[in-house]
Amino acid sequence: MNSEFDAADFLQHDWQQRPRVIRQLFPGFTDAIAPEELAGLACEEYVESRLIRERETGRWSLQHGPFSESDFTRLPNAGWTVLVQAVDQWVPEVAAIRQQFAFIPQWRIEDVMVSYAADGGGVGPHYDYYDVFLLQGSGQRRWRVGPRVAPETPLINQDGVGILPDFTSVEEFILNPGDALYVPPQFAHWGTSLGASTCYSIGFRAPSVADMLEGYSDDLIAASPADQRYVDSTPQRPRQPGRLDADDLTATFAELQRRFADPTRFQRWFGGYCTRPKYPELREPLEVPLQRDALLQALSGPATLQHNAGSRFIYQSLVDSLVLFVDGEAHDLPAESEMAVALLCVATTTATIGADKLSDHPELSDCIVNLVNQGSLLLV
Repeated sequence: MNSEFDAADFLQHDWQQRPRVIRQLFPGFTDAIAPEELAGLACEEYVESRLIRERETGRWSLQHGPFSESDFTRLPNAGWTVLVQAVDQWVPEVAAIRQQFAFIPQWRIEDVMVSYAADGGGVGPHYDYYDVFLLQGSGQRRWRVGPRVAPETPLINQDGVGILPDFTSVEEFILNPGDALYVPPQFAHWGTSLGASTCYSIGFRAPSVADMLEGYSDDLIAASPADQRYVDSTPQRPRQPGRLDADDLTATFAELQRRFADPTRFQRWFGGYCTRPKYPELREPLEVPLQRDALLQALSGPATLQHNAGSRFIYQSLVDSLVLFVDGEAHDLPAESEMAVALLCVATTTATIGADKLSDHPELSDCIVNLVNQGSLLLV
């Protein structure tokens, strides 16, 4: 990433406020994946991929993968885009791009989607509910950016493609390799490939309130014993047997409020929620489980620890302890291990955790052994 990029200034003046073109955010950038490799990923069963075509002016169509080689050989010379989700979890060179955005908390980063477009290809005018950096790879794309749209603005469904019908461009940019366009949530935008081109979309997580309510409620339900039930607040003979009095629900409503009004529990749930792996099948447990002494011995030599590309690591500091979240699971650890845990959560510095650091933290050592055995960490 360009050393002249002022992340602090960007966060203060642009982040979630206005679109911004950042010229040469990655000077000398070259594609981290070839178009043929991207097409190969789109043919894999477990990889999420799409093919979007503009069949005629203003009409779009969508086809979901996995694709076959013949699907691509039959494509016309122009007017289509293939998009592959979470390429960073399959290609280390693409994962390295994601790691360059460490000025944003890493739990916020969803994935790196890569798209390859023929001349004139794109996905049409639309808006998203999340932040995105659109990093230009090979070729050029023209981006038109409109105003922030109202949250209730409908997208017209054209064969599965959501199109903003009344798109008004207020700014227009042509991106070259290494340039990036940042688009905040709900800003209309429309990219069109000028010749063949590749784009790397670094998208950020923004779970909806509905999703969080559903997930957290499920967690609370699972933790609620079957014998905890409604109890009459003030048992007495009703004046009207058919009437539901508000007083009858006071204690029950207070109990429900108490369950939801527990920030510590919510934070613990959220840590697990936002580290759930997109592709759990990328995590392969060791056939022969590793023991703690073997781990320390290996790290005393040339071996290092690396994140599984599909695993997510974050941690929370509490008053006198901390919680490490990996792949949706919580691991309670002592507060004095925070420095090592902080290193563990950064993929590019995992190798700096050696046997000398772990020997002082037996709880963390045992945790790492479990993570290696389940495939979240790799001992290489």
